[in-house]
Amino acid sequence: MNIYLLTETQSGCYRWRAAIPAKYLTRRGHTVQIFSGQKEHEAPDVLVLYRAHFPQAPKIVEWCKQNRIRVVFDTDDALDLVPPENLNYKAVQQRLPLYETLLRSADMVTTTTETLASHLRKWNPNVTVIPNSIDPEEWTPRPRVAGEPRVGWTGSATHFADLAVVLDAVRDVQKKIPFTFVMQGICKEATLDELMDNLRGQWGNALFTTPLGRSIKHFMAKLDGIRYEFYPNVPIEQHPEKVCDLRLDIGIAPLEENAFNRYKSCIKYYEYAMAGAVTLASHVLPYSTEVPLTAKNNRETWKRKLEEVLRGDRAAQLREERDWVLAHRNIETNVELWEKAFAGDRFGAHAIEESFQEVR
Repeated sequence: MNIYLLTETQSGCYRWRAAIPAKYLTRRGHTVQIFSGQKEHEAPDVLVLYRAHFPQAPKIVEWCKQNRIRVVFDTDDALDLVPPENLNYKAVQQRLPLYETLLRSADMVTTTTETLASHLRKWNPNVTVIPNSIDPEEWTPRPRVAGEPRVGWTGSATHFADLAVVLDAVRDVQKKIPFTFVMQGICKEATLDELMDNLRGQWGNALFTTPLGRSIKHFMAKLDGIRYEFYPNVPIEQHPEKVCDLRLDIGIAPLEENAFNRYKSCIKYYEYAMAGAVTLASHVLPYSTEVPLTAKNNRETWKRKLEEVLRGDRAAQLREERDWVLAHRNIETNVELWEKAFAGDRFGAHAIEESFQEVR
């Protein structure tokens, strides 16, 4: 096939939903062109659009349909449910009409979980699940060194409210069992204090009266009294190496229970397993469907579960989690699901989810 991808190229969404599948589709003999707007491209067999970044996309879709070129639209979030405290809320609201137009007009919609697929079928009945899958070639766990266990989190600036869920428990347990708390991502600034200074300088204190500002302020207040290391964002292509460099023993994945979050996927679980860390996640969708170790979103349960993992046999637990990720969320095998979906086989891409339900 000649596959044409119309996408931005700087986000984690691009990496998981376009770059990794494209690499392995190319290895299987397909031609994959990523639109740059700077060179000519051959007419494709299939056009794949990602999320809702290009206002001109409906005209391109119309041209594809006139020329019998298959159109696939991929989304890994329920963009219609992004909450006001999310950093991207305003931008997403402006793109919702385009998002819904692309959902309706695509020959097929691809997405990450059956939960999100069910939500998207109100716009288009032809929705196929292709789970996010790791590229094993990107991940090399680092040797652990003697000393305190390292408990950490990695992610973007859209997770202030999610991180705040667990910080009381982190503070309490750190007083009983010494460990180093690690955070990576969130911002480009070298420290969180520098981030706060820059936000005040750019927006003034009025920012902290908005839903986003209040979530940032709440997060910073919860962080008080916790001993931690912080590492800023890195370019997306350096992300796997950076997560491995953190040398985490335990990776946490706290997540608020809300309408938007329940349609996410378990990327943090896959990344932590490949970097050599056991995962402890909130007992909410999507984590409750895949992650073995979860905690209900209250202070006492997170404290108890974190203590159990710190005192338990993490080596055996890590082997179980890493083996599962490599067996079920591995692009080396799951590339076939992308291949079938782009060729028009909507049934083949459901096979892994049916198999997954049997395994669990």
